Amino acid sequence: MTTLDPALLDAAVTLVRELTVDRAGLREARRRLTPLRERWPGADPAVVRDEEVADGSVAFDVLLREPAGTVSVAYSPTPALPWPLRGAVRHSDHHLARIGTRTLRVGEALTALDFLWYDHEVLARLVDTGLVAEELEQHPVAVDDDALQAAADAYRRAKGLLDAESTARWLADRGLTTEDFADLIAHTVAVARLRARVVGDRLPEWFAAHRSTFDRLLIAWTAEGTPPADRATALAAVAAAVRAGRAAGTLRAVAVAAPPELRDATGPVPTTIAGTAVTAVVVDREPAVLDDDTRALVERAMFDEWLAQRRAGTDVEWFWLPRDRTTRVR
Repeated sequence: MTTLDPALLDAAVTLVRELTVDRAGLREARRRLTPLRERWPGADPAVVRDEEVADGSVAFDVLLREPAGTVSVAYSPTPALPWPLRGAVRHSDHHLARIGTRTLRVGEALTALDFLWYDHEVLARLVDTGLVAEELEQHPVAVDDDALQAAADAYRRAKGLLDAESTARWLADRGLTTEDFADLIAHTVAVARLRARVVGDRLPEWFAAHRSTFDRLLIAWTAEGTPPADRATALAAVAAAVRAGRAAGTLRAVAVAAPPELRDATGPVPTTIAGTAVTAVVVDREPAVLDDDTRALVERAMFDEWLAQRRAGTDVEWFWLPRDRTTRVR
């Protein structure tokens, strides 16, 4: 026997029927779910959209939490497949893709990408994607049409998609529809708004406690020998090395983006720059100022900190990887 309010169940049935008949997109579905979330926050309503490859039909589920578990409210109009048959396996769960007449297995693909699974930065970003999606589903952010249009225009400019033809070609090359592009833009805006919500009014205080992390560094480096620690001498030595045709140069970087071994170095240290093993020294350090560029970096750093805290408290199960490669991602 469910403990949920019967009025909530009626509202959920009405909503999934409307969404399915209208073939609504996921963003629209989440918007139309808002009244349920506001009226019954304890049930933590969520919506799931499914498009069946076999017949192209669309169906929705509204998920409702109660103390003993989760109630799923679904609707499938005739002649669409009912929910239990949607996504029925028509190939092996171990198959990833068919390429010509050859079926690529998941194990083969993971072997080809084996190096990724030892890179915890990659694992962390994959987990972050799921954490962000979960947060936006549970606590949606408002996205207005003006913000979406501005973001879409900025994205197209950044990709060089300056007319309808180039945009259509770019989408086709990636197997994306215009609806997919709209969802991509909406997600980009939603993540930016989520970041702003996470940061809140804490930015000045957080920046003051981490100011040196955003200092601007001038780094002199050389692939042969060791640059002097003195600024003028180091820059002169680097210039001479460049004139002689040797690998050397200078690099300007915010401390947080510099190689870790250089951020607080007081003398020459071995490091890697542009994939080359070099010896480098910080010859100048300009204290951070909270200008627009630095503010953007601080916001991202604060968001990354929030994500790290969420990762630390979340259980993650990788379905297609051995346990010895799936230690908790911090």
